[in-house]
Amino acid sequence: MVCSGKEGGRRRRSAIMFFGNKRLALLVIIYIGFISLGLPDNILGVAWDSMRTEFGVPVYYAGFISTLLTLCSAVSAFFSGAILRRLGTGKLLVICGFMTGCGLLGYALSPFFRVLLLFAVPLGFGQGAIDTGMNYFVARHYTSRDMNWLHCCWGIGASAGPLMITLILSAGWSWRCGYGIVSAVQLCLAGLFLMTLNLWKETGTGGDGGRAEAFEGKVRYSLRFFCCPLMMFLYCGAEYSLGLWGYLFLTQCRGYSPEAAGYAVTGYWGMLTFGRFLLGFIANRLGNTRQIRFSTLLGLAGAVLLLSDLPFLPAAALGLIGFAFATFYPAMMHAAPERFDDATAATVIGYQGGAAMLGIALLPAGFGYLASVFSFDLLPYFAGGVCALLFLIQWKVDGSGRSRA
Repeated sequence: MVCSGKEGGRRRRSAIMFFGNKRLALLVIIYIGFISLGLPDNILGVAWDSMRTEFGVPVYYAGFISTLLTLCSAVSAFFSGAILRRLGTGKLLVICGFMTGCGLLGYALSPFFRVLLLFAVPLGFGQGAIDTGMNYFVARHYTSRDMNWLHCCWGIGASAGPLMITLILSAGWSWRCGYGIVSAVQLCLAGLFLMTLNLWKETGTGGDGGRAEAFEGKVRYSLRFFCCPLMMFLYCGAEYSLGLWGYLFLTQCRGYSPEAAGYAVTGYWGMLTFGRFLLGFIANRLGNTRQIRFSTLLGLAGAVLLLSDLPFLPAAALGLIGFAFATFYPAMMHAAPERFDDATAATVIGYQGGAAMLGIALLPAGFGYLASVFSFDLLPYFAGGVCALLFLIQWKVDGSGRSRA
């Protein structure tokens, strides 16, 4: 009996280590996946001048590609909750990983601009669904810290992509080589998802990566449900507006030199990524509700400081807003299973992703038009107004309570 008890204890410890290592291995795969997801996001801006010269099209044609990608990603994200409940996370990532890789390969091989537009469709659909699938899985099975670091990984990929294209073009190679390399990375990732499909099924409590729980419930739509995508629409629109128009605000309205303004905007994006890494260490203790609340209040403080005419303060304020915004997106994604049942959470994460993309597509362009008519001095008021509105909407969604991490 004593030997039997010892043997049972060893087996239990072995099982705990086995599944614990699986969870860790899968988290590493997810982090690598999010770095890979960020790689193609910003390379078009660097490669476009070479691409348009080869295709013989005007410079503004890049907007057609960007808009089509955003719309396809948004549509995919809006419907990915339903697809996720039907396929499960692992299968969704395998299928969409191959779609993304093939879309990028099509970019590299496109003989005409119209063919490039054609391959933007699978690329956009694949990216939107992968983003939602990974966010739902981490929100369902991992901690708030892991979610913050997940989005820090996206920032690494989004920074590495333009650097890679710059090095390729500087070496005298074609932009097609860059897209070919990113395509190979995406296809390898899809193969990795396929080889580790059992990990997605066995990790978590549902036996199939959350699919069973999502299948059993019915999506419950409510005012609280729709407030969450609205928050993401406003937040992402403000985040990208500050990144896009911060340079002109500093040069035209605060007298910064082009070089100094460029460094300030770089600092804004850098603080956004660094903040996700740093705040990940305390995210579990803070909880999602407090992370979102502190993000909006600190962003509001940064917007007020942007109004200053002191030489150094507007650049510092821009960095402060970047740091404040760092935790908002990850916390919103991770909060979904705390706010809603599993079926509703999977759907709201997709809606949040789609609304975020629409906010990126619409709000920076809308603000840019208004600022060109009036003044870029409106930027601090726009950022502060969005932060205040987000604070009020979040109070409606979560009340004054604290969420568990």
